Amino acid sequence: MQLTGLKYFVAVAEHGSFSAAGEWLGVSVSTLTRSVTTLEEDLGLSLFERSKQGVALTPAAGPVLTETRRMLASLQTVTDVAAGVARGTAGELRLGVRSPPLGEPLRDMLAHWREGHSAVRLVVHELPDLELFSELVARRIDVALIPSYAPWPRIVMEPLYSERMVAAVPQDHPLAQRTSLRWSDLLGENIYVQDWAQSHAMREFYARMMGPGMPLNPVPAGKQTIFSLVAAGFGVTLAQQSQAEVSFPGVAFRAIDEPSAQVEFSLAWSPHSECSIIGRFLYSMRSSARSKGVAPRDI
Repeated sequence: MQLTGLKYFVAVAEHGSFSAAGEWLGVSVSTLTRSVTTLEEDLGLSLFERSKQGVALTPAAGPVLTETRRMLASLQTVTDVAAGVARGTAGELRLGVRSPPLGEPLRDMLAHWREGHSAVRLVVHELPDLELFSELVARRIDVALIPSYAPWPRIVMEPLYSERMVAAVPQDHPLAQRTSLRWSDLLGENIYVQDWAQSHAMREFYARMMGPGMPLNPVPAGKQTIFSLVAAGFGVTLAQQSQAEVSFPGVAFRAIDEPSAQVEFSLAWSPHSECSIIGRFLYSMRSSARSKGVAPRDI
């Protein structure tokens, strides 16, 4: 059974004659007749009652026409989806992040992507550094948005934007009474930093940013857990400005008046990726960063 025959069958049924269907399709009446006759032989039943006035569906052909239309519509959907994936306007994008994309500028950048790519399903994977790297290399995630403090081999990294760091302190801590802090104000405090046995990149970044002698306390936990410890009065930590936009019970966020108190974020992806959705996502994020004035000058 040929797909062309099914399409011709629907065309003849909708136009009421072989000649009208042939004119609409741009094929000869003889071609249509042969194709429909072959289809009737394959199905083992007559589809049309022929007369001088044209053709009419036989009683048995009604259900066949209904199912054929449904099948052709499904096939068109498959074709449309495949075309969308090829263009990068449909499908799925797997985005890896180290921390939740809570505030600006990332929130607006992702919203801009969604507005232009509503048919692309965004799947976010929140993972530690080493797992992000492994997943990118294995191409189980498509793009990662990560701090730029540790270059990764076999991965393309492109700076996207920077944001300020703030201090997160207990609400009843004396430091919470001040509008801004210096690194020296945190000396003597228990400074929590995310750290895992397989990756010490965040702890090393804190040490470079804050300078020698700072009392860093590594914790193998997510940021929400660390904020909970801070709220309970066990210590303090650092956070991105965007994280401070979302209030956390018992935690006060204070600006840090130091030139080094900032973190750069990069887009990261495998150089072997050829998916057009990835290309569109990278372009969208670059464009958003430029329009918001947060992109490095060479992007």
